[in-house]
Amino acid sequence: MKFRLPAILRPIGILAIAIAIAAVMISSRPELMARSVDQPLPLVQAQTISNGPVPVTIIAYGNVTPWRDLNLAAQVTGRVLWKAENFEPGALVREGEPLLRLDDTDYRLALAEARQALATAELSRADAKALRQAARVEEAEAAVAAAEARIARAQRDLANTEVVAPYDAVIDTQTVELGQFVTSGMQLGRILGAEKAEIRFPVTSQDVELLDEKNPAPIVLSSTTVTLQRQWEGRLKRIEKRVDEQTRVFPVVVEVPDPLNAELHGTALRFGVFVRAEIPGRPVENAVRIPQSALHGENDVFLFVDGQLERRSVEVLRLGEGLALVTSGLDDGDRVITTRLDLMFAGMRVDLINE
Repeated sequence: MKFRLPAILRPIGILAIAIAIAAVMISSRPELMARSVDQPLPLVQAQTISNGPVPVTIIAYGNVTPWRDLNLAAQVTGRVLWKAENFEPGALVREGEPLLRLDDTDYRLALAEARQALATAELSRADAKALRQAARVEEAEAAVAAAEARIARAQRDLANTEVVAPYDAVIDTQTVELGQFVTSGMQLGRILGAEKAEIRFPVTSQDVELLDEKNPAPIVLSSTTVTLQRQWEGRLKRIEKRVDEQTRVFPVVVEVPDPLNAELHGTALRFGVFVRAEIPGRPVENAVRIPQSALHGENDVFLFVDGQLERRSVEVLRLGEGLALVTSGLDDGDRVITTRLDLMFAGMRVDLINE
C-alpha cells in the first residue's frame, strides 16, 4: 500500500522543496567581486586675474540731427514771381542762395516816394537855414529824419521780396508755389542747418563720470547695413546739464562738422541716420574685465581655490558688451570661474579644463 500525503499538506511540501532548491542554487553561485565607482568632477574654465589700467569705451546709439532747424517765413506781402529749382525738399542750398522772389512793384514805389519826401524835407531845411528861421529849421530836421527812416524801411522791405538761404542748409519742407500770394508772417518752408550735425546719445550717470569734457578724444560713429559699414569721426561737444526725466540718463552731444561733405568723411552723413558711437572714456586704474556671465547675483563670483569653489563679493563699476568691469574684490592670481553650472555652491569640488 502506497503512502500518500494528506491533501492539506501537499502545498506545504511543494513550498519546502522549492525553498531547499533555491538555497542550494544560492550557495553554489560564484561570489561577486566588489567594485568602487568614482564619480567624475564637473569641469569648469577659469580666468586668471591681472589687475591694471583698463581703457573704457562707452557704446551709445542715437539719430543724426541738424544743429539748426529754422522755419522760413515771409517778411513782406506779395505774389511769388520766381522760385528756385533747388527750393525742393531734400535739396542742399548754400548761404545767400536765392530761393524765392516776390512781386516788388509796391516796394519800389514806396522807396521812390520816401526818397522824394527826403528831397522835399532837405529843401525845406535849406530854406529855413537861409532865412535864419530857427523854428522852421527844427521842423525840417525832423522831416528829414522821418524821410530817412522811411527810406530805410522801404529798402528793407524791397530786399525782403527776395528770400535767400541764411546759411548752408538742407530743404526739409517747401510750402509755397510759383504764382501763390503770400502774406507777411506766412510760413514758406523749413530748412536744416548743414554746417554741422549733432547726435544726442543717452549715457548713464556712471559712464558720464568717465568722460573727459575738457580733453575729448575723437569719437568713431558708424552705421551698418546688410552689405556696407560706414564710419565718420565726431567730437564731444557738450554734456547737457540735465537728466532725462523718464530714462534718468544724461544727453551727451557729439558734433560732426560739414556732415554732407563726402570728400571730408568718405561718405555723406545724412540727417536722420541711426548711428553707433564709440566714445572713449578715462582709463580705470587697478581694475579687470571679466565675462558678465561670471557674475552670480549682482556682484558675486566663484573662485577656484584648492579644487573647490569659493564665493566672493566684488565691486562692479559698469556692465557693457557682455563684460563686467570689476574695480575691487579680486587680487592678482585669483582664478574666477567663467563656466556656469546648473548647481554651484561654496565648497563644491570641481576640476579645471586643460589643467
